[in-house]
Amino acid sequence: MPALSPPPPPSQVRGENARSAAPAALLLFVALAGCAPFDPSEVDEEAGDRVDSLTAAQKQPRYVRIREAARAGGMPRNAYLLAGIANDETGLAMCWSEATWACKGPASPDCGGGPIIAGSADGPCSAQQGGLGMFQFDAGTYGQTIGVYGSGVLTVDGQITSAIDYVVEMVKTSVYTTNAETNAKALAWLNQFDPDDPVLRDQWIKTVVRYYNGCQPGWSCWGPRYQTYSEGLDLAIDEPGGVGFWADGIAPPVAAEGSQAFVYPNQQHFLHADGAGNIRHHWWDASQQAVLTDSWGTGTVGNPVTFVHGTSQHLFARSTSGSLSHWFWDPVNGGRHDDWAPGGGLAGDPAAIVIGDYEGVWAVDQAGKLQHWYWGPNTNGVKHDTWGSGVVGRPSVLVTKTGEQHAFVRGTGGTLEHWWWAPNVGIRHDTWGAGLASDPAALAIGDYQGVWAVDGAGKLQHWYWGPSTNGVKHDTWGSGASGRPSVFVTSSGEQHAFARGIGGTLEHWWWAPNAGLKHDTWGSGIAQDPTATLVGAQQHVWALDAAGNAKHWFWDPATSTLAHDDWGK
Repeated sequence: MPALSPPPPPSQVRGENARSAAPAALLLFVALAGCAPFDPSEVDEEAGDRVDSLTAAQKQPRYVRIREAARAGGMPRNAYLLAGIANDETGLAMCWSEATWACKGPASPDCGGGPIIAGSADGPCSAQQGGLGMFQFDAGTYGQTIGVYGSGVLTVDGQITSAIDYVVEMVKTSVYTTNAETNAKALAWLNQFDPDDPVLRDQWIKTVVRYYNGCQPGWSCWGPRYQTYSEGLDLAIDEPGGVGFWADGIAPPVAAEGSQAFVYPNQQHFLHADGAGNIRHHWWDASQQAVLTDSWGTGTVGNPVTFVHGTSQHLFARSTSGSLSHWFWDPVNGGRHDDWAPGGGLAGDPAAIVIGDYEGVWAVDQAGKLQHWYWGPNTNGVKHDTWGSGVVGRPSVLVTKTGEQHAFVRGTGGTLEHWWWAPNVGIRHDTWGAGLASDPAALAIGDYQGVWAVDGAGKLQHWYWGPSTNGVKHDTWGSGASGRPSVFVTSSGEQHAFARGIGGTLEHWWWAPNAGLKHDTWGSGIAQDPTATLVGAQQHVWALDAAGNAKHWFWDPATSTLAHDDWGK
């Protein structure tokens, strides 16, 4: 997205939501945030002006245009956020012929050469002061608005492009959103939005009311407009066919394997064992600008694995009795605990992943067998099966776009063992490599599968398979490594692997298309394996030092800087 100097907030065409008395030259969000001279809702408004001219059937093609233009602009699944605003502003009306109570704006090619809709709450139509189009962009007069936004503001696609730019800036600036401090992170916030998450939903509606509509907390307009924009969002989701309509033609996102870190709700979380059987939980709270800490459970050994499923945060860990302990938290019910495998005889740390509506966990038992537990809406509780034998350590799992479930595990003889399950086929097995001295880490990379592990000579080895590789391929990424790597792939296709150096350093290798393999060192003083994840476009890594402190590094591509802080015990 191009960087924006925040433009003035769009104006309302509808009477009961109009900002007719709001300052027309609010050129900075800062002015909205801190210098509100009066409550515009106290000024007499033309409440009788509101008319929803378009039927649901007439709006459907416009929903499609919003969806497709938003995809081209970097919002592939959540364009209902934009449509919700347009619903409240104009009922998706773009042309004056669709809303003849409004003013006539400049001619638009998307209106057959006729006038675009213009706001009628900013004075007489002859003053040409109203906002333009279904998103009601307003920088003063019609000519000034076109000067700020360009002639594209007179087209549906141009309106949507400007709306994306505007809401990215709005989310970035908002005091209500978290982990959205750059354009890239704000766009990621929009793309990760979950309409069923009450925290994210509240952040979004408050942001729209304050930074798009211009109403301030404490003004009498706040409650009604919060409700109106919330209803507009619901309408944008439900009317065209639910969230499935907005994701139509887009393959459902493949969940990453669970790790010791996750992001929710746009907060960064890291969990680890403290050596005394307790699970410690640290999270960064942007509103407090502080790292907070609590404990999730006791009586565990080894390291946990976590993931987010919907609005719930989940953690699995091996108990001192060898059972598979499960803690989970959601914003409605708080924290709870159950046991997925009482007396399960686990000998290694679990691996876990979300598979659509289901949750799957794999672990090696004391007999060297790879065990698998899963839960879903129609399983009638936790189910279990055995996938294989002759393995040790922690598995690494992935799910492909076609629904295949893959588990990679270190064999008792240092081999790289691979099991996978495919719908209508069942479980199959092969061996990918040999010489492993540590547990593997695996990734789904488009149609390809990649696995990394450290061998007995301290070298970081890499195996990969894909539809055009003619079998499993192998290369060596580096040396001087120990323990289990942590890996991720960026949206641009870069593959990153972090590993503990033999001297306690934090080593980093990455491969980029057309650039090859590169390496650097991020830090030192770590005593356990790292956990790496993407937070928007940023790269974050956590690892414990010898004293049990959670050390944290992060790199921001917006500034090309690497930073470090200490998250505590």
